[in-house]
Amino acid sequence: MTPSVEPPASLKQAADSGIIPAKYLYGLQCADPNERKRWLRQAALAGYVPAMVDYGLVCSDPVERKRWLREAAHEGYVPAMYYYGLECDDAATRRRWLKAAAEAGYLPAIQHYGLECDDPVERKGWLLKATCDCDTSAMHESALECGNPEERKRWLHTAAAKGSSPRPR
Repeated sequence: MTPSVEPPASLKQAADSGIIPAKYLYGLQCADPNERKRWLRQAALAGYVPAMVDYGLVCSDPVERKRWLREAAHEGYVPAMYYYGLECDDAATRRRWLKAAAEAGYLPAIQHYGLECDDPVERKGWLLKATCDCDTSAMHESALECGNPEERKRWLHTAAAKGSSPRPR
């Protein structure tokens, strides 16, 4: 078990005094999950967009989770676009949000959107972008998509040199 480290007292004082980013940071550092949720919720309710995402991600109620992620995504917060996209049941809506986050350069979205593309040319382009951004799992995907054995070998060697191994299919 990893020993928990309590947040600094000065951060707690700032959070108690109503400083919204301090509430968010304090919530992130709370070892107790209920305290974490309480502080993140306070910051989210105050309109602090990063807190909306982190609070949404710890919500056990899927409707509330999706609501917070949607609100943050509509604020233009790129990680929220990605996480909200993952929550969407409708494929077209999911792809629209993943693509928005990918186009903004959010690496997990670049790979995920690439994997969602139906068009093989677009798929390859997004996966290559992810590999160029040093995403080793995207390197594996690119290797699997590649018809050229030498290029496939190069991608697998590059990923392995970065300490990664292929994920099972």
